Amino acid sequence: MRRIIAAVTLGLLVLAGGYLYLDAQDVVPGWITAAPPAEPQAPFVTQQPVTVASPAPVEAVAGLDPDAPRPSAAAVQALVDQVRADDRTGESTNVSVVDYLDGTVYADLDAADPQVPASTTKLLTAIAAVAELGADFTTTTTVAWVPATRTLTLVAGGDVMLAADQGHHGDVDDAEDAADGWAGLGDLADAVLEALGDDATGAVRVRIDDSDFPGPAWPKEWPQYAFDMGYAAPVSGLAVDAARLTDDNYAKRAADPSLHAGGVFAEALEARGLTVTGDVTRASSPVADDARAREVAAVESAPLSEVARHLLSVSDNTVAEQVARVLALETGRRATPGGEAKAIVASLKAIGVDVAGMELYDGAGFSDRNQISPATMTSALLAARDEPELAALLDWLPLAGLEGTVSTRYEGLPPAGYWRAKTGSLTGVTAIAGVLVTADGRPLAVAILADGMPYGQERPMGAFDDLLGALAECGCAG
Repeated sequence: MRRIIAAVTLGLLVLAGGYLYLDAQDVVPGWITAAPPAEPQAPFVTQQPVTVASPAPVEAVAGLDPDAPRPSAAAVQALVDQVRADDRTGESTNVSVVDYLDGTVYADLDAADPQVPASTTKLLTAIAAVAELGADFTTTTTVAWVPATRTLTLVAGGDVMLAADQGHHGDVDDAEDAADGWAGLGDLADAVLEALGDDATGAVRVRIDDSDFPGPAWPKEWPQYAFDMGYAAPVSGLAVDAARLTDDNYAKRAADPSLHAGGVFAEALEARGLTVTGDVTRASSPVADDARAREVAAVESAPLSEVARHLLSVSDNTVAEQVARVLALETGRRATPGGEAKAIVASLKAIGVDVAGMELYDGAGFSDRNQISPATMTSALLAARDEPELAALLDWLPLAGLEGTVSTRYEGLPPAGYWRAKTGSLTGVTAIAGVLVTADGRPLAVAILADGMPYGQERPMGAFDDLLGALAECGCAG
């Protein structure tokens, strides 16, 4: 985990059970404008790096005091009003601030008006998928064998973070990295050789079957630059490291991730002594329709909880879109953008989220036609709080000043250590949503969205963060 390296004092206090309290009290001169409270602000609980196969999640909400003083709604509303009045934002800036523990509304700045949410969409995708499928849900990648044609078919199950060789199965130092490479094509190759036995002495052909994910693999709503710049890959239900062709985060991606994965699988077989003949091809019909085929290998992806942590922490577009399509498939819909949109909305409604005015065209937030209100964002955070499968949601969201997309944004600022959030940005769109703890220890669900903005993120982000800083330092008890 990255650590705050600016003027923030971090103390790690070992708790029973091996978990930690993170003390991230900001002591930068000039930021504190009032005397410190008698009791220090309660930081979020975070967790130590894990090296076990399936770590039990730590609930970041643990330790929050339900009796902590509430802020004055008038004071919070006044702070929120200033954001829209700020010349760095504008009239399209809408905000929702509610009590995370009981839903009390502290500020509503046209919070029910839907607008373009950018990557904060991923927060709703993750909530919908885990609520519907469960935190322990996994996808399965299989290999089918047809002895008559000596054909091995790699069948897509929805894991786009397969390792090129053997998977680590959760044995990693950084929880953010746990989902990527959990299972591997090398694991499948090992199982294939064991299953084939004497049949492994002859040449085989390799094909892929991704028919459960009809696409389009590249959503029509997604801009071409996202592929060209390595921000996302086509989504086909099967990929190695989200189809990256190098180890760089924004590496060039394979144009056909399934065929690329098939080629990597063939290489893994050859490395183990099996002879592969011909090019890897796409199956002409689903392998499930071939009565001669029998399954000879299978691997399970990371648990959905770890996948959700990954996509929220690093804002992985490819993984978010794939999760949305798996949700569609698992709920009896087609794994298409239309199917995933219906699945996400239905899942959110089922747990009581206010989805009024919500429109979705993808699960990652690239579409500038998506419409989500700040009120829907905070409603989703509160609904997730009461769902057992989502008990660790706040732990999956990156912690300001330490993790993921907010690791450096809040260095030396009051929200560091007290704000777990999902960011969002597109051209003309700036958004953020999450849960923040005030100086009095009161947790607030906050969503700030602005669209129709001039080009550039620095100015609106600065205005947003001034508000969040004021809320973090708020001793404004009602």
